[in-house]
Amino acid sequence: MIEHIHIYNFALIDQTEIAPGKGFSVITGETGAGKSILLGAIGLTLGQRADASAILDKSRKCVVEIEYEISGYQLQEWFEENDLDYADHVLVRREVTPEGKSRGFINDTPVNNKVLKEFGHFMVDIHSQHQSLLLARPEYQTEILDAFCGNTFLEEYSVLFRKHRKLQFRLKEMQSRVADAEKESDYLKFQFSQLESACLREGEKEELERELDMLTHAENIKSALGSITWNVRDTEQSVIQVLKSVRNATASLGSAFPESAEYVQRLDSVVIELNDLADEAERKAEDIEYNTGRIEAINQRLNVIYDLLFKYKVEAVAELLQLKQEFQKKLDSLSVSSEDIEAAGKELRETEQQMQKLAAKMHCLREEEKGKLEEMMKRLLMDLGIRHADFIVRIFPLQEYTPTGIDGVQFLFAANKNQEPGEIAKVASGGEISRVMLALKYVLSATKRLPVIVFDEIDTGLSGEVAHRMARMMQDMAKCMQVLSISHLPQIAAAGEAHYKVYKEDSPETTISRIRLLNEEERIREIAGMISGKEITQAAEEAARNLLQVKTGN
Repeated sequence: MIEHIHIYNFALIDQTEIAPGKGFSVITGETGAGKSILLGAIGLTLGQRADASAILDKSRKCVVEIEYEISGYQLQEWFEENDLDYADHVLVRREVTPEGKSRGFINDTPVNNKVLKEFGHFMVDIHSQHQSLLLARPEYQTEILDAFCGNTFLEEYSVLFRKHRKLQFRLKEMQSRVADAEKESDYLKFQFSQLESACLREGEKEELERELDMLTHAENIKSALGSITWNVRDTEQSVIQVLKSVRNATASLGSAFPESAEYVQRLDSVVIELNDLADEAERKAEDIEYNTGRIEAINQRLNVIYDLLFKYKVEAVAELLQLKQEFQKKLDSLSVSSEDIEAAGKELRETEQQMQKLAAKMHCLREEEKGKLEEMMKRLLMDLGIRHADFIVRIFPLQEYTPTGIDGVQFLFAANKNQEPGEIAKVASGGEISRVMLALKYVLSATKRLPVIVFDEIDTGLSGEVAHRMARMMQDMAKCMQVLSISHLPQIAAAGEAHYKVYKEDSPETTISRIRLLNEEERIREIAGMISGKEITQAAEEAARNLLQVKTGN
């Protein structure tokens, strides 16, 4: 329920505070006094569009705050989903700067308009002539019937419906992927087969290039290696023979040159190394042979590799091997995806079977209870002055699953005898639609917990006994919810537990709207003025007292 409303610098309201009670509160005032402004301020906290033109003093920001008491409405999960700290008392604030920038807060945490609207949907139902457009929405009519039925299957069905939607999307996505893959499967197979048959090996290209270079220059290499062997070891004046002579001469120095032993050792090592070099060059020279057949084979193999590198626009054989793995994975994914598709399709069918069972149960429940709703609505509409009202709930099958099952629901209405019931929006007048909506809200108040409902001049055009009955309906609704009614009717004004008056106050600079809670005597005069006009007569005051006594049961 709303515990406190604070409005600052909005439209004609400089600053005002309201603390409506738990039950039924009425708000009255002359036309143009600012009752609709109050409703607009509340609408700001519900995420409605903010407009800088609604700011009274353009040098200051506009602020509207509403404090709610929300214990017992199971909103903890919603607060967690929106990263908000839960508390039994919630302060919703909307600020609008002179530049038109708007900010919303819930318990001082910034939130966007979407979150404000969601929270407002849980807390406040503003009922006006404009809201009657809801009756044209089939889902709204289904919601009303389900609330009346106490449809306990709907929550379980909603979970399955969301799962069904996800499975449908997933299955469609998988089928699309496989279809795309199948389109290129032949090409993939060709590419994979081409790389597979090439029998590529990492590093092969570099090895072949080195071998080809060596075979191409075989004679030069063989000659160079032979020269090494001849000059280092085999000629009479070879490097080794010269070093040996030097070594022997150095060794003969003996004790005359103590360092000679070290020199001899070093020279021996050089001779050994040069002998190894000559032997290795000799072996290499014997191995090297100009082989035209091998050169041709290498060139052919390299051409295969070069062609593949060019075709796939890569630099190395390792990249070709990576591509082959990728082609293999794509080909493998075809069979895996097929298995996944089959599993997803099976899960989808199983979910649909569960949905069908629940939808059938909901259909039976709706069919069983619709007659009770029809009878209750007829009685309420008769009480509201539509003496020959007919109200029919039509249930018809839909071609696909919806968030509420496979039933379509349509309310049909007739206000007169021998009139064929038709769609409410097409056959009912504005006043009749307003009364139908009130009756529906009355039904909902007994079956669905609505924290707060605000009636915005829905009594327009009504009077007499019908007004009394409407007032009693609002009183009944106030037993299980908080009801605020903006009204021009004295019967409804007298029915409230608290009575607020909206009025204008002039100053030399400007005109502002104010609102205040009336005491008993002020209330009598306000209601009397609603009865007789500006000239309040004694008879009007007596009538006002009588209305208040009827309200209190005195």
